Amino acid sequence: MLSLMPAADKTPRKPAKRKPAGKASSKGSPGRSSAVSSKRGAEEAGFPEAFAALLRERKLAVPSGLADAPPEAYASQPASFVEQLGRLPDQELRRYAEQVGGYAERQAARAAAEWDRSPLIAELRRRKLKEPPRPLRAAGVSASLAKPLAEWSDKELLDAATRWSRIGRS
Repeated sequence: MLSLMPAADKTPRKPAKRKPAGKASSKGSPGRSSAVSSKRGAEEAGFPEAFAALLRERKLAVPSGLADAPPEAYASQPASFVEQLGRLPDQELRRYAEQVGGYAERQAARAAAEWDRSPLIAELRRRKLKEPPRPLRAAGVSASLAKPLAEWSDKELLDAATRWSRIGRS
């Protein structure tokens, strides 16, 4: 049996030769071949596209943020992972899709909350200095508080806030 496994993996032509045999065994499902080809096309496109194709196939709504979800939203899963997701019931699939699609929005809200409760930004606002743009995602940023913020120069405050803003946008 072990000798058969490498022979099947030697060339990509072997699975193509087996196609007629597989076709004969699945006579009862004529729509299956188009579903398999659409899954292969979606797998080549990437996880978000393949996942959206699965949702459409199951007649479920595709969340708006799914198409441009960053890899962190779906743990950098390959498109082949969508096949495993296809085994889930519709309710779980819908929940997972909303979680992936809403990732960027949740990150932006988290970043805004961190920005607003930061002592650094509070000091900028107290001094009525112009704030840099808010970060789009939460970023682990720290500033040395060996010297109290009240003693920082305006330039030091602005530089620290600008660095934080840039880190959260990249």
